[in-house]
Amino acid sequence: MREALRQHNYVPVLFDFDRPGSRDITETIPTLAHMSRFVVADITDATSIPQELLAIVPALPSVPAQPLLLSSQHEYEMFEHFKRFPWVLKPYLYGNQKQLLASLETKIVRAAEAKAKELAATASAAR
Repeated sequence: MREALRQHNYVPVLFDFDRPGSRDITETIPTLAHMSRFVVADITDATSIPQELLAIVPALPSVPAQPLLLSSQHEYEMFEHFKRFPWVLKPYLYGNQKQLLASLETKIVRAAEAKAKELAATASAAR
């Protein structure tokens, strides 16, 4: 997915790195999300993603979050909390990695970009 996003002129940051010595991961992730146009989060077999989303979603109403979920799985139980935030999109269900990559631009990026534009227009109108 990282390479596919690069091909669409995005600079993806995958949270698969060693934590910085001066910060914990929960501090680092929102810092990166603040610089993002949108967040794509695979909630399949969620382990640390619930904590990461909790650090990002409530604090960043101008950054859309696009959850991904393997179609054979179910959302983790506490994901329902994020459905009340209008900048969290409906989870995109995918069957396998090939399908996910094939639909990246048309189903995932376009939805996230459209939501980002909507949020920017709403914020602009409120000023």
